[in-house]
Amino acid sequence: MADATLNLLIIVPESEYFKGPVNSLSVVTQEGEITILPHHADYVSNVEISALTLRYNGHVKYFAIGGGAINIDQKKNEVDLCVNSIESVEEIDLARAERSKKLAEERLLNASKIVNPEESLREQQKAEIRLKRALNRISVKNRYSGRNV
Repeated sequence: MADATLNLLIIVPESEYFKGPVNSLSVVTQEGEITILPHHADYVSNVEISALTLRYNGHVKYFAIGGGAINIDQKKNEVDLCVNSIESVEEIDLARAERSKKLAEERLLNASKIVNPEESLREQQKAEIRLKRALNRISVKNRYSGRNV
């Protein structure tokens, strides 16, 4: 009988966030949302700023991730998920996320006032990423609070 789990390693810039067996994970890649089960085919992709769902030991856990990359090795039955940031529903501070959203919106508005077009574009892109991350954290917190089992 095939193993019902796969080995997951989640890495953030500062450290290892999670390492262990999971039954499945769902994440949004540049190609769209995928669900990864044990012995998934080899796969490499960028990961979008999105929700991450982990299923393991009869539990379902939800996270907000800040984009990154995923690598699946079928032979080893391993998934490496390297993300810029990750917060579980319990870790998300909704008030902080709302402040981040407001600040990103202000930065986006101010970036459009910069005279140098290259600098304006760079600042707009940074502000858009910050805004997307804040909106993702707010969405994950509101959508999945109380749903972790």
